Amino acid sequence: MKVTITVNGRDLTADVEDRMLLVHLLRDSGLTATNVGCDTTSCGACTVLLDRESVKSCTVLAAQADGSEVTTLEGLAGPDGTMHPVQ
Repeated sequence: MKVTITVNGRDLTADVEDRMLLVHLLRDSGLTATNVGCDTTSCGACTVLLDRESVKSCTVLAAQADGSEVTTLEGLAGPDGTMHPVQ
């Protein structure tokens, strides 16, 4: 299945398997701040903003995010590269 997601203001189009998790799509595209930390959805290391709502990307299928806007930790930096306090 082909999905198109806006990630940190940039369009990302990828062919994904039906069972691929959003966290793996993000990491496979080079955004390594989003991590799989626990495999139980408890730790929050995979948390991203999906359409401005906080979600654990290890619980969302990449296909479910099709057409959505995703903000990762990398996307919190200012336009001049100034790091956000969360970073």
